[in-house]
Amino acid sequence: MAGNIPIKLEGVALYIEGSDNDFATGDITLPSLTPLTSTVSGAGILGELDLPSPGHYSSMELGITWRTINKYVFELAGSQMKGLEIRGAFNEFDNTRSAFVTRAIKIVVRGVGKGVDLGTLAVNAATDTTNTIEATYLKIFIDGASVFELDKLNYISRINGKDDMFDVRKALGKA
Repeated sequence: MAGNIPIKLEGVALYIEGSDNDFATGDITLPSLTPLTSTVSGAGILGELDLPSPGHYSSMELGITWRTINKYVFELAGSQMKGLEIRGAFNEFDNTRSAFVTRAIKIVVRGVGKGVDLGTLAVNAATDTTNTIEATYLKIFIDGASVFELDKLNYISRINGKDDMFDVRKALGKA
């Protein structure tokens, strides 16, 4: 059997988009990608079909859980659009070379602050302060190649290079 065997995430850094200073000291919960669906029934169909609507996804929430309360909690809390860049290094085992390799992932997110849970103040413990961000834009790169892009406000939905919304943008005069 050839190919890489995914092992684990070796490291992650979180940046305010356009900055070289990472500031993450916590964990990141990535959004769920749940397509919106339409139920179709009628002549020629036995029962119902619940079909996804290309490019349309339910709310996408990104969560950041901090070790302690810090200034970045409040920087991300406001209702103005924010840009984040998440970079990670995955450890994989290359079965063809019998060697461990590193695969890069980069996730670009734009969105607005949706809420803050300040957490718990307890001696000798993390506060687990949490930001929730409503993502309006999400783009994922693996080893430099774009594998997913969703821009809810500009009718862009691309998966592995396939543009699901091109015809819609064209029909709307946005292409």
